[in-house]
Amino acid sequence: MATNDNTLKTLGFIYQSYIALIKCLEMDKGDKVIIENLGDVSLISAKGISEQIEVKHHFGTTSISDRSDEIWNTVWNWYNNYDECKDIQKLILYTTANLSNKNTFNNWNNRKIDEKYELFKKVGEEFKGEEGSFTKIYNKIFDSNHSKSNLKSVLKRFEIKPKQETIKTILDKYEKNIFKFLGDRDRMDEFVSAIIGILMTLPIKSNCWEITYEEFDSIFKKFANRFTGTSSIPLPTEFEDYEITTVENNELTGKKFIDEINRIELSSELAEAITNYSRTYKTIIRYFDSNIVKSKDLKEYKKDLGKTLNNKRNKYRIISKKDPESVINNSQIMYYESMEMELQNIKGICNNRVFFQQGMMHIIVDDGELKWHVGDE
Repeated sequence: MATNDNTLKTLGFIYQSYIALIKCLEMDKGDKVIIENLGDVSLISAKGISEQIEVKHHFGTTSISDRSDEIWNTVWNWYNNYDECKDIQKLILYTTANLSNKNTFNNWNNRKIDEKYELFKKVGEEFKGEEGSFTKIYNKIFDSNHSKSNLKSVLKRFEIKPKQETIKTILDKYEKNIFKFLGDRDRMDEFVSAIIGILMTLPIKSNCWEITYEEFDSIFKKFANRFTGTSSIPLPTEFEDYEITTVENNELTGKKFIDEINRIELSSELAEAITNYSRTYKTIIRYFDSNIVKSKDLKEYKKDLGKTLNNKRNKYRIISKKDPESVINNSQIMYYESMEMELQNIKGICNNRVFFQQGMMHIIVDDGELKWHVGDE
């Protein structure tokens, strides 16, 4: 079966994520890792060597020639954005492809700068017919505004790392040191997948993804505790008995979750619903939103709870189709059954609370992910 473009792009992104994780593991205090800013992955070091890495993943065995877009686009990107990368000590093409036997770039990393420049320039001096993108890139680099000093600076720092490991084997060298505490390879794979999942959900900063040493260290330690079974804590109950103010109550007027309760003629439940919504919302802001790991766990909890509620709703919607007069009655039954549901677990939390689960249900409704009225499609 042919591998489509979306599959290749997905594999490429996953591979890039693994390289980003490796660079995170290599960070020291004061360092940061950035994704998708000139290079695919950048390690910006406070005291050591900064690297910018272009990551290329190929499906299966691949060889690239010395006129490959993979090489020339990479160099052009850094040459064309010289000012942005002039302080980076290493510019690396990290690829799973092989260099063909007669490739000019074989042994590239061991050559002197003048030799690098001459070899690089010589590649395009021999005309080999219409070569499309290669010719265009070559001519852009060596146009009338060509800066020999800038290109030599880029080529001096440019390294090619071909035949790199596949995703399956890329973390082998870390198994017996950094990940030794996990005990076995399966646990390591689960741990790595969880860490990468968290890293890829980090908020964008200044139009790019970045994480500092301190942020990564905190995430790594929290997940390490979780995988060794020592990280569960009780749900914070600071707001469990919080009484909503008149001002707050007025601000909630017109909220979708309130309208939905009114639609099923349960106005008697509004006061408790509003209180639990407010208590849950404050708990989320105070204890979840500021923590990357807890925030992801909460999203998973909300998603699972929403699925359970919508399955329950679908059952009553089917029943109501047979008797349209029972829509309101069935909607009310569904509401009360939902409020009485057994408490679902939240990762990292050892005891969920009734106010929080009921409040989360109202948040799900308010976000448009559930309707109490079972007459709607």
